[in-house]
Amino acid sequence: MLNLSKQKITGIKIWFALLYYKYFIWLSIAWYTLTMKLTKTNASRVSLYADNTAIADSLDWGRLYKKDAFKDHLTHPSRLAKNIEEDKLFGDCDDHAIYWCTALLKSGMAEKAWFCFYTMIKKNSSELSSHALCVFQKEDDWYYWTDYHLPSCIMEGRHKWARRSAEVYDATPIAAVMVEVKEIKEDDTPIFGKIEVIDIL
Repeated sequence: MLNLSKQKITGIKIWFALLYYKYFIWLSIAWYTLTMKLTKTNASRVSLYADNTAIADSLDWGRLYKKDAFKDHLTHPSRLAKNIEEDKLFGDCDDHAIYWCTALLKSGMAEKAWFCFYTMIKKNSSELSSHALCVFQKEDDWYYWTDYHLPSCIMEGRHKWARRSAEVYDATPIAAVMVEVKEIKEDDTPIFGKIEVIDIL
């Protein structure tokens, strides 16, 4: 009886996640845009990088992870650059993702980039969690994904990034979205473009 109840609760959670991604994901994008604006600083700028290794090195390969102190927000890349300069903890997964997008586009190492996030369910439990990462396209027309480490090529096509990432956490993705970063302004502000909800199930 208890297991049945857990299954029902998990089913309800998945239903709400799918509903949110399909109809209300724009609220998250609006929130991220607002919180970037509120955390922007004119004191620092994102560096120009020569290669992917230099970006990963500057983020200490994810070891500078810092959980958000309040409601999940997206920190402006200029503030993240300042954290790097001052040897402070960097930020959480969505901060790493937007910094990768900004650094790659600004440094001319990507033709296109997407700020992506998804919700997954652990294979050995009913636990749901979310994760953010960067997907980008290079001049060779291949697509890659990255969060804390060096980018990995998505051989199966650009929409398969969620499954590739979820494998790391022994989980299965249930909903995912790709938000195009169509422009990086002179003050390092990423401008979001097309929002694409990925059909996973």
